[in-house]
Amino acid sequence: MVRMKVGQLIRRSPHPAPVGRPDYYRRELHTRLFVRSASGLATRTFLPLDHSEPSAGATAHSCYDKHGVFPLNFSFPLPDHMPRHGVVQDHFLSTTIPGEPFSFDSWEEYLGEYQSAFFALSTKKGGWDTFRHLEILFSGGIPLMPGLGRSRPSALAHYPKRALSMVLESLIQAGPALPDDHTQEFFRQYSRHRLTTEAMATHLVEASGISGSRVLFLDRGLPQRTDYLSAFTLIGLRQALGAEVIPAWEVDYLFDDFTGDTSRLYGRGFGYTKVLPSTLRGTQSLASQGEQGSEELGELVALAESCESIVVGNYDGNRDLVAALVGAGIPARRFVCIVGSDMPPDRTLRAQMRRSEMTFFVREFSAR
Repeated sequence: MVRMKVGQLIRRSPHPAPVGRPDYYRRELHTRLFVRSASGLATRTFLPLDHSEPSAGATAHSCYDKHGVFPLNFSFPLPDHMPRHGVVQDHFLSTTIPGEPFSFDSWEEYLGEYQSAFFALSTKKGGWDTFRHLEILFSGGIPLMPGLGRSRPSALAHYPKRALSMVLESLIQAGPALPDDHTQEFFRQYSRHRLTTEAMATHLVEASGISGSRVLFLDRGLPQRTDYLSAFTLIGLRQALGAEVIPAWEVDYLFDDFTGDTSRLYGRGFGYTKVLPSTLRGTQSLASQGEQGSEELGELVALAESCESIVVGNYDGNRDLVAALVGAGIPARRFVCIVGSDMPPDRTLRAQMRRSEMTFFVREFSAR
């Protein structure tokens, strides 16, 4: 009961959390939109021809002025997976529903279902940010996100929230219809320019003022266990900056020559494994991933001293290393820290981030 009530409060929903209810998220979408076939449906212009969304910079600095941190969201590493314009879509709504089991054996098969439909349901769970939104957009579809129009301004700050809300509202009010070429092209272009890993990493670099020729990426746990936001950020930084990015510990499963079993990784490795060319693998990362000792800490300090900036991919999981480096004399202002939890930072962490000389990027925000 406690879990149900907590989920209810987090989601701002009158319904309890989905404990043992695989159909829970299905209930959020208006029943008139559960239409499978696209046959016979009219085409509709959902967006004005001059529709625009706030720039990434404007959104970031508005968030910083209010919260003292910048927003950061999941991003897509492989924009070329997006089908070419004009590919046949036979279905109005995808049958892949959040929370309901599926049996796809590969990511390509999973994306194939999304590619066959103009729309797909994609809901808030613990927080608003989920990789599913991107899988839909980069499959050529439009995610339907009930409640997005009522979300706080910093939630999904990098998304075309106005456009997404307008599409869903039109479908609810006027009934099912297919998006015209203008509507589809808007989402295709927006996704390619704003929601790729390279675009998101470029935003992080510009917003934080990262400069210099060497950037240390710090996440001790990432080689063994996946943190989505940390992995996407490392991928994007390497796509944007190349050899200038030096992971303190290399993450082998990100490279296209990885021979391990990706299905054993989080989410079966869908969407983030084997996405970087092996030519980007560096030679300066630390070899040890065992217990931290004074010798390894000394090597890490030396590596950090040689870099102008330090991006911490998962601040919650690496606070001890950050504290050790600062204690060893690395200036706090060099650190760019990412808080990628499904839950918003608590009051104590919010206060610490505001007081810190470090720059922080946050994925989820509280209602206040």
